[in-house]
Amino acid sequence: MPLGQTIRVRVAAPPTEARRLCTRLTRGGIPAELDDGSSRAEVLVAVDPGTDLTQFRGRVGWLVVLGTPGAAYFAAGADDVVMPGEPELLFRRLRAVLERLDLVSRVERLNERVTALEAGLADAAHDVRSPLQAVIGNAELLARDSSLTPAQRACAAACARQGVRAMQLAERILEAAKQRSRDVLAIGAVDLGGLVEAAVAQAQALATQQGVTLTAVPPSRPVEIRADGQLLARVLDNLIANAIRFSPRGGVVEAEAWRASPRFVRLSVKDQGDGIAPTELPKLIAGLGPGRGLRIAREIAERHGGEIWAESSAGNGSRFFIELPLHPPSSRPSVLLVSDDTRWLREVSRTLKSACDVRTARASAARIGTKHTDLVLLDPDQKPGKKLEALRSEAKGAQVPVIELPSQMAASRLARTLAHLAV
Repeated sequence: MPLGQTIRVRVAAPPTEARRLCTRLTRGGIPAELDDGSSRAEVLVAVDPGTDLTQFRGRVGWLVVLGTPGAAYFAAGADDVVMPGEPELLFRRLRAVLERLDLVSRVERLNERVTALEAGLADAAHDVRSPLQAVIGNAELLARDSSLTPAQRACAAACARQGVRAMQLAERILEAAKQRSRDVLAIGAVDLGGLVEAAVAQAQALATQQGVTLTAVPPSRPVEIRADGQLLARVLDNLIANAIRFSPRGGVVEAEAWRASPRFVRLSVKDQGDGIAPTELPKLIAGLGPGRGLRIAREIAERHGGEIWAESSAGNGSRFFIELPLHPPSSRPSVLLVSDDTRWLREVSRTLKSACDVRTARASAARIGTKHTDLVLLDPDQKPGKKLEALRSEAKGAQVPVIELPSQMAASRLARTLAHLAV
């Protein structure tokens, strides 16, 4: 294997078969090695492992089983099952998994950078207000100074007006930062039909300017949900503006809302643009495309316990969907993560924080104490000891569940489950 090539896939199988499969995968561009039975694996391929997959789940991010029947393996905890004798299908599945993991990692890194940039911009807007106030005040004084010529007073008045404009810009930046960073949703009753109709009315001027017909299709019967109406309006504003922008003159953009199930509603925005290539669509939904509208829409949907996706094909336009529960999570579970591995703490915390209030601790300092705690999650690789036993005993007395979280992928599933169930 070339020096420096990262091993992301391991194979658990009888030695001869495992070596043969590793060789085929590596030659096909997917570096693979034999599983040693104890190391963590980003992706692991298990060949006919039996229906007890507990030996893998605690240390594997994504578990692919090569065997049959598939239903039994899925029930046992497999993330994917491939029929034996279909190497091309196995290659495609593995490449898709690796690309997805890379995409998630890129999104997280970009979100960290964007958050840092937004925080820096908000700090700058905050700090510039004081000098701007001084500039505006002095300019206004000069504009009223009778000892100056009319031209000089007019120039001072112009400076004051521009200073006020700059101040208003700084205030808008700070208000936007406040809206993005607020932890608690402003939950209230939201009429779904009224939400869609208001968003369409707001965008009618832009649609007329672009020569696009914009229509609203509210639910056939009134539907009321509990949500942050201001944030949902922001989602629709972004999606409708994008649809108008990418629709040709004479095209139609349709914003629709309906009751999708007893617990969920859906919103959609459909355009008649050129469509989006299949390879680009996942990137846009993940927030890697141009502009920030879709990333913001995804974050708002997830904060409500919902999700966003899209359907599109070249030449047939695009349709974006937002699915939301009738009632968002009423309270965020408080979760304590325990590990001596700072990377594990950071990655799992990042995954769970969209649905939970997360605090972290090393094993030697982990305490439930007086802080409200709904769940304790342990790193499965954390070495046992007296400190952990004391934590388990404390949690038992407080009736707080203690669970060994098998992988970061499991953390993602847990976050999604908590977001949908904590209503």
